[in-house]
Amino acid sequence: MIAPVNLCTAPLRVVETVVGRIVDVILHLGAHRCATRTLQTFLGRNAETLNRAGIALWLPEQTRTGLFTGLTGHPEDATAITARRAARACGLIRIETERARSKGMQQVIVSQANMIGAPRDNLRQAQLYPDLDRRLSRFQAAFGGHCTRIGLAIRSHDSFWASALAGAVAQGHRLPDPAGIDRLVSQPRRWRDVIRDIAGIFPKADIHVWPFERFAAQPDRQLAILSGGLSGGLRLTGRREWQNPSPRLDHLRDILCQRGDPDSASSLPPGPDRWTPFDADQQAALRSQYQADLAWLRSDAAGLAKLIEHDTIRPAMSGAAPIQTIDLTETTVITGPVRPRRPAAGGNRDAKQGHLG
Repeated sequence: MIAPVNLCTAPLRVVETVVGRIVDVILHLGAHRCATRTLQTFLGRNAETLNRAGIALWLPEQTRTGLFTGLTGHPEDATAITARRAARACGLIRIETERARSKGMQQVIVSQANMIGAPRDNLRQAQLYPDLDRRLSRFQAAFGGHCTRIGLAIRSHDSFWASALAGAVAQGHRLPDPAGIDRLVSQPRRWRDVIRDIAGIFPKADIHVWPFERFAAQPDRQLAILSGGLSGGLRLTGRREWQNPSPRLDHLRDILCQRGDPDSASSLPPGPDRWTPFDADQQAALRSQYQADLAWLRSDAAGLAKLIEHDTIRPAMSGAAPIQTIDLTETTVITGPVRPRRPAAGGNRDAKQGHLG
């Protein structure tokens, strides 16, 4: 009897011998609260058009139906059972990638931010994707040298954490206390640490990074970055639709009152604006951290990543609308003329109450 091969740890050459050359795999790793859902919705809406252009899509709707089972859980929760499921998932990933190649696909774009972690773990551990290396290494075994490009959106730390906190409260968590807020300001990890971790797992992949503040409302531009311009010239719909915005103050107060917590609701600032849980000094510190991340990226990022700040893919996208920045009330990093946007409030009114810490 032939011993079974663990596809999650077997050398890639074993699989290549069986299936031959496969398509380029492009990983879109988010990050969370960086217009990731907007991009995924845009991709899903245009899936048929992109398929005809040779681009296959693996979105959360596909990856959550068993394809990534055993690969996205917290590393501390791993058991022998989840290890077996992860090995099976690696095999399924390779089979599905080969299926895409046999259909004539040139690229497989995989968009799933949970490959690098989850917002709740960021908040509970008060760190920016602290387990990224252990989480993402499980996918290296599945995609290996066939991952040619990685896309990552980053965001000013003050608005990133504020959006994550607003989403957590809307999902049932209590408002954070001052000590919890301070831990987020002083936490040690920056976007450059996230990028270093990604490069360590996928050293041969080109890592393209773009600022949320520049491309949040431009999912077609993000697609062009991910695909290397392969999507240029296609008739795509839903280019300017914003999905899953963080709930604003009026909605958060309504949620807290419905949960029977009027005291917390009254502690929030009045008005319909975005919630900013940080004081002026904390905001300044967080924005300074982001400026340092951007400066590192602009200075070549030690050769690990490329920062995309301008519409460098535009020649391949005929008839595309001129780029716009988004509402600068969230951050002061990008300057220039802005078209005001006010996305609808989001959040889950029926969530159960929990803890962030």
